[in-house]
Amino acid sequence: METRLWKLRAKAALHTKCRLDPPISLKEVEAVEARYSFKLPDAYREFITKIGNGCTLPPLNPQADTGPSRLLPFQDSPTLEKVRLDFPLSESWEWDTDPDFSGDNPEDEQKLACVRENGVLFLTNEAFEGGQDYFLIVSGPRRGEVWEQDEHGVLRLPGCTFWDWMEYALFQKLAAYTDRLFQQEREKQKTDSPLSQIRRLMAGKKHQTIRWNPPAPLDAVRDFERRHGITLPAEYVTFITKIADGCQNYPSVNSKGTGGTMFSLKELDSVLHMDEPFPYQSLNDEALRAALLSHNRQRPLWQTDFADLPQEDPVSPIWASPTYSVLRGALPFAINNDTGTFGNHTQVLIVLNGPSAGQVWKAKKFTLQPPASPFTFFDWLLNTLKNGDI
Repeated sequence: METRLWKLRAKAALHTKCRLDPPISLKEVEAVEARYSFKLPDAYREFITKIGNGCTLPPLNPQADTGPSRLLPFQDSPTLEKVRLDFPLSESWEWDTDPDFSGDNPEDEQKLACVRENGVLFLTNEAFEGGQDYFLIVSGPRRGEVWEQDEHGVLRLPGCTFWDWMEYALFQKLAAYTDRLFQQEREKQKTDSPLSQIRRLMAGKKHQTIRWNPPAPLDAVRDFERRHGITLPAEYVTFITKIADGCQNYPSVNSKGTGGTMFSLKELDSVLHMDEPFPYQSLNDEALRAALLSHNRQRPLWQTDFADLPQEDPVSPIWASPTYSVLRGALPFAINNDTGTFGNHTQVLIVLNGPSAGQVWKAKKFTLQPPASPFTFFDWLLNTLKNGDI
């Protein structure tokens, strides 16, 4: 330990962007530890009592123009009251995407407060500038590790002691190190199958208000396909037969609390023209470009391409009725109960044939909205459960 300590001291002393503050006495540290009933990890304790109680550092994020960073000094403060309590996590936690965390109830607020206060000592204070903060775990199973925190969550730096963190910080390798760990976390999430991710999101607290229908029998799906002369996309069939045949109140932006509706197969039985060719094939399709152009000129798309759409406001809860079957070769499986200037709801459809087969498009009274890149049913559902259908 002593050898590494003095090597780190030499590196810090020689570094042009590191200015060490005077050390704090061991007696002062022990007095604070006794007052709040905790003991600092050895590496950090040795550093602040033998090398420097705080220092300036090179910018911890070289990409951000925030100037020098700073290791905060250790000092007596009421904020140390909860350092003796165990830090509640053992692995990284991104609360922004956690389906079990909504942040709008006392229980979740308490959990977040525990993560930010229990068993931790903050080493930096830069999050107010949109950056990351680093904290040392003093109490709990991960004692001695340094973790990162930003506005979206906390990232574990596995086995990263205070000495490791200081060396990364001095030589501006911290951002690259944490970026690599963040990408590894993302890759771990991707190994989950889409269906597993969907099940996990559905079970989360955020979505307890969604009313899911029971799954549809596979025989009923095959009968539906036979009678309409179509083949439904595999992802859609998997979902409605294994998880839920539609739902009410899925997350939808601007829905004013009513959410969206995903129709059951029975409700979709009256849709016409699903076996006919889908009229638009890509963003470069001349007909689609003309339709979007007419929208930009404030001329209703329906006047030319959807002549059979009723002129009254299309607010029927079931767009699937025959009078609303305005597209060919598509299944209008959902509707966002959002209303804009014209009081129109966004209708969500799956293309059933042609080059865009299996993709999710959207339609509103004055425009047809193809995806910017291939966007399947699972993509739509995951996006909806994570972010609301936007």
